[in-house]
Amino acid sequence: MNSKNSMASAGPESGFSLIELVVVTAIVITLAAMAVLGMLPAVQNAKYDAAMRQLASQIRQAREYAIANRRYVQITFPTVGSRPQVVMTQMNTLTPGAGGVNPVISTVTIEGPGTYLVYPGMPDTPDGYGNGGAIYFEGLVGGPVGGMLFQSDGELVDGTTFLPINGSVFLSTNNGQATNARAVTVLGTTGRTRGWKSSGASWAQF
Repeated sequence: MNSKNSMASAGPESGFSLIELVVVTAIVITLAAMAVLGMLPAVQNAKYDAAMRQLASQIRQAREYAIANRRYVQITFPTVGSRPQVVMTQMNTLTPGAGGVNPVISTVTIEGPGTYLVYPGMPDTPDGYGNGGAIYFEGLVGGPVGGMLFQSDGELVDGTTFLPINGSVFLSTNNGQATNARAVTVLGTTGRTRGWKSSGASWAQF
């Protein structure tokens, strides 16, 4: 008798129904999507940080090369296609047409989603070197006519007057996200380079 009662109460085997599995799967997918969306701003931020660090690193390398090799090193910031670059050139002669060769030391493309751009409405960095243009040295968009040269003592100077010049290089995209803006400033008298990160309305040193 007891055996029959036990068999009768056992019922069907327990487990998840198809509906339960579908509901659980939907919840997991939703949570995963929310996590990915939450991480996207941080991933984008990291890409802009990396671009700013790469830019600052190239400027510092130009200064170090000038000191180590006792040569003037010119830095330029062209945009090829939509990609920003830093070009370093060893200036063996500073006289146009003098017959000397000024070899390009390196051409480096700045990686990441940004380009040379002052984000609309962003104020100048606390260094105060100006933000009239994406490349702004000695108060001039694109820099002085004689270019920007690191000399053997580490100073950044005007290629015509050979006087120290300060300047700023800005990176950003005009996509409605002011927090994507980055900047690198250079103090002419020492060649000191600083990186800056936008909070959306102001700058913090990186």
